[in-house]
This record gives sequence, C-alpha cells and structure tokens, in this order.
Amino acid sequence: MQNMIWVKGNPTPVKLSANDKENLKRRVTAELEKYPELKERVNRIDIKAGRIYFYELHEAATLPQGAYYTIPLIDGKWLEFVLARITIYISNCTLDFQRHNNQWMTIDSGTLEECIEKIESSGWFSA
Repeated sequence: MQNMIWVKGNPTPVKLSANDKENLKRRVTAELEKYPELKERVNRIDIKAGRIYFYELHEAATLPQGAYYTIPLIDGKWLEFVLARITIYISNCTLDFQRHNNQWMTIDSGTLEECIEKIESSGWFSA
C-alpha cells in the first residue's frame, strides 16, 4: 500500500537551503549529460523558490519583423528565454511550460529525472 499524504489547500514548493540548491544543480547538470541535444539548448539553469528554471538563447535577428521585446540583449545579439520549469514538491515534481502570456501551465508530474526526460521527448519544448 502506498503512503498517502494529506495536503491542505494548494501544495507549495519545497524550501531549499543554499547547500540543497548546489546539490540539486549538480544533480540536474549530471542528468542533462544523458540528453546531448537538450544540454546544447540549455544555456543556464537557475534555482529559486523551489523551482528549477531552464533558459535558452535565441538570436535577436530571428525574431519576426516589428517584434517587441523588453528583455535586454546579451552581447548585443542574444535574447534569453525560459525553456521550461520544474517545480519541486515534497512527494514529486511537476514540469511546467510558460505560455505566450507568461502564465505557467503544468504538463506532467513525476520524479526529477522523469521531468527532465519529458523536456527532451515531448513536443511542448521543441525548438
């Protein structure tokens, strides 16, 4: 029989210490080694408020004509966008996708490793 946990209201992400964040970043980096295409796309990993953010770079010249952006350019050429987010809860993780209106939508849940694999395999995060 599974261990059941009663959750009152909406679950909140886990609070991480600086040491936890460092260990988690090492774990995520090691997991990304299994997926070379994803590793190449991910420019930066940021962990804040119990969430792991994966960032990727886009060349500013590839944006549609007349596109408006408020993000500062990196080296005068690159824009950095969020590729995906993994939210860490006590019992599992959720994989989130950022919509065009900056709202987050949960795609799947599972272990950290399953969520990273889902970024690689699902069509939600394709280039």
